[in-house]
Amino acid sequence: MGKVVIFTLLMCMIVGCSSTGRSYVETEMAETLEVAILPNKSKMFTYRLRWPEESIPNHIRVARRGTNPGQEFAQGGIDVGRGTYERLLENTAYVVKHSGYCREGFFELDRSISRYHLWVRGECKDSATAADQQSFGAKQTLTPERWGKSS
Repeated sequence: MGKVVIFTLLMCMIVGCSSTGRSYVETEMAETLEVAILPNKSKMFTYRLRWPEESIPNHIRVARRGTNPGQEFAQGGIDVGRGTYERLLENTAYVVKHSGYCREGFFELDRSISRYHLWVRGECKDSATAADQQSFGAKQTLTPERWGKSS
């Protein structure tokens, strides 16, 4: 009986630690990847998930502009919790890989997580090739059509 309990606990831990796929892509949030290839061949990017501006409650838009910073959030947006950062990084890794932008991974340079806007700014570990420069140009914003929305 003890072995069954231990086995059950181990399985629960494995299931709890496993990834459930990409997060937030089934919400109203717009997903984009802003790419920029610098003259030194560095490939920079900003991955964003942004709630549509018209869906953000008016008092939140006012508070973001600094006129009422103590106002509480209304319903809407995403629930920011302990796993939000990890899920955001999983999404970022998926998008930069499946868009063909970062072939060897990336370094995170900066990030921001809020209820209505999440983003990661990073740099690819690989330098831009002539094909990358042809495909991505110096600067552009990519949408999910480029990498697919699937998990």
